[in-house]
Amino acid sequence: MSHSPRPVIGITFSSRDLERVRFSLWQDMLRGFAEAGAATLTLDCHRPQGDLATVTQRLDGLVISGGADVDPALYGGRTDDPALRDIDRTRDDNERAALQAALDAGLPVLAICRGLQLVNVAFGGSLYMDLKRDRDVSSTHELHEEALSAPLHTVDVAPASRLSQWLGGRSGRIAVNSEHHQGIRALGAGLVASAVAEDGLIEGIESPAHPLVAVQWHPEMLWPTDENARRLLAGFVDACRADRAADAAVTPGAAR
Repeated sequence: MSHSPRPVIGITFSSRDLERVRFSLWQDMLRGFAEAGAATLTLDCHRPQGDLATVTQRLDGLVISGGADVDPALYGGRTDDPALRDIDRTRDDNERAALQAALDAGLPVLAICRGLQLVNVAFGGSLYMDLKRDRDVSSTHELHEEALSAPLHTVDVAPASRLSQWLGGRSGRIAVNSEHHQGIRALGAGLVASAVAEDGLIEGIESPAHPLVAVQWHPEMLWPTDENARRLLAGFVDACRADRAADAAVTPGAAR
């Protein structure tokens, strides 16, 4: 790992969701990014954040983390669907604002699980509101939070993708963990699939126009036992470090 200054990454979360998640999982996530070489700043998107775009643009990278369902009103879904779980429109709006600010600033973005779904919706895509009910799936995508500590199924990573690059050049089939009941139905405009599960569900997406990667699994929870998860976190942090260095080269001595 380089001895250059640690890049500062912002990690979105919901203080409401955090109340329902084992604190050890949250600690593992923060420790994972720290082990990968980053300094972390948490962004509570459950509460109104009028200056979130300004804060985001001063970071070196952005992580959009997991959590509850995205408001289906944002993609033309049924807002009264009984399968919906814990919608938080304030979080949706804050994370979309942070995402747009990061894209405008050219920051590397890693979106995880719900984050992938939020990114897809932000780019005009849609979601299956419940995979078991709305899609014929052969893979198991959801068990319980404790299952995040071990792989649950596999995905095929596209060669020459940014995801493959952040995985240290690894492509093809890798094992991933999983804990989600929704997934991508229609891919957002300008996005491409970079990982697909055995049952055909898109589980990795990215933007050729931006340093943006989104995955449906949870590398921030699997990294203590899985080399590919560690590589993905490290690859993202390395991209943030390179972006920080490039910014410093353009404006010597200036803070982002």
